[in-house]
Amino acid sequence: MADRWFVNGEFPGRTLLVRDGRVAAVGASPPAGARVIDLQGHVVRPGFFDSHLHLLALGLSLGRVDLAGVSLAEGLAAIGAAARALPPGAWVAGRGWDQGRLGRYLSREDLDQAAAGRPCLLYRVCGHVAAASSRALELAGITEATPDPAGGRIDRDLAGRPTGILRETAIGQVAAAMPDPGPAELRLALERAIRHVLACGITTVRVDDVGAAGGLTAACDLYRETVGPQGLPLRVILDVSDRALDELEAAPPAGDDWFRTGAVKIFADGSLGAATAALEEPYADDPGNRGIAITAGEELDRLVARVHRSGRQVAIHAIGDRAAANALDAIERAQGADPRPDPRHRLVHCQVLTASLVRRMAALGVVADIQPVFVATDHHWAGDRLGPRRLDYAYAWRSLLDAGISLAGGSDAPIEPVNPFFGLHAAVTRQDRAGHPPGGWLPAEKLTVGKALHLYTQGGPYAAFEEHRKGSLDTGKLADFVVLPADPARVDPSALKEMLPLMTVVGGRVAHATGPFPGAA
Repeated sequence: MADRWFVNGEFPGRTLLVRDGRVAAVGASPPAGARVIDLQGHVVRPGFFDSHLHLLALGLSLGRVDLAGVSLAEGLAAIGAAARALPPGAWVAGRGWDQGRLGRYLSREDLDQAAAGRPCLLYRVCGHVAAASSRALELAGITEATPDPAGGRIDRDLAGRPTGILRETAIGQVAAAMPDPGPAELRLALERAIRHVLACGITTVRVDDVGAAGGLTAACDLYRETVGPQGLPLRVILDVSDRALDELEAAPPAGDDWFRTGAVKIFADGSLGAATAALEEPYADDPGNRGIAITAGEELDRLVARVHRSGRQVAIHAIGDRAAANALDAIERAQGADPRPDPRHRLVHCQVLTASLVRRMAALGVVADIQPVFVATDHHWAGDRLGPRRLDYAYAWRSLLDAGISLAGGSDAPIEPVNPFFGLHAAVTRQDRAGHPPGGWLPAEKLTVGKALHLYTQGGPYAAFEEHRKGSLDTGKLADFVVLPADPARVDPSALKEMLPLMTVVGGRVAHATGPFPGAA
């Protein structure tokens, strides 16, 4: 790529020379005849790094039934409209429903009627619970006699019949009966998602997409064909499911600045919204339930030790305090048996903790991979799930920082919107996008704008061992940055959620722009 000069931007030096995709100089003057892109006085910040999302699932969801925020009547109408638009025999697929907004859980009878008998599989907003129609259960072979799988549950009525609600690993049997999207559909979905995240100012994503792509080799091939200098300009780190660990170790894929594999992802529990997060004490609103420990005990110890010995990171999905304790136990044992300097293992989500768990995370150097945007959704019901005492360390981002724990910020899209400005808003205000609750939920845990920006610009690179290449506009680093209409630190915090990038640049290439920027075409 020829040299490019980005000039007249509001950042130290006000000019930036890009050569071979990296920052070659800051503050110098372009020579006569240089290619110059005029940023017209706008604010420039490092590109955003989403530390945890499901990019392929996001792309697929953008083409499926969206049930986010709908009432029961609206949701059933949307399912019916989708069913009428599909060819005979096709499945109705979608996600986003929340029993809190619906007033109750969906049932198979709801779906049977709305979709006129079609097979349906519709994921709750968290992705850890799904509703299936009668035809979908039939195609999956699920009957009254089907036992609950390990790490999951099939909800049943008083007569023992499946209600259509499937929790955690129980979803897999129905998902396996659904026809897989073909290569062309997956490529289209991925391209759709990439364009969407670039428009949000995101330049690097850390994704959990092995299952959605149909395996590790398929996922690697799909990403290598789609991103990079000859494709769409987005940098991707693929975290690999522990179910693909044998494949990963047999032929570790090589990586580059555009695509590489990352941590090994392990699920220690489910979700708080679905009441499957593993808690030490029962749910306040469901006294007989302590959630589901999906991977625990000897199996969790074995997996973590194996990954740790290989020199890789683990990324353990741990929402409840029991899951976090199990995860930290396994990491501590692995590190004790095979000491490694600075392994930077991650706990993903960290929504329910205790003072003791926070101290242990700090002592072990574990990174907290958090999703601040969850606060906007979960504050409506988290107190009911946990009761007042456990709120002391719930979604406790400020407490984690104060303890010296490194934080990385993500969205978990499509579970929540991928837009990082929604996450910034939630981290700073502790409110939803309608401004509730007044003053913020658990306001002592608010972050400053500077600390919140750090989550999405420097926290992700640190968690990925990439702080030497990303997270600032220093000479020698990758030329990934975003052009904004205003400085996030100088706007009213309530306005953060309305901000949209004017330009996204990846490796010096203009990946997204709104409006004319002289020289950018």
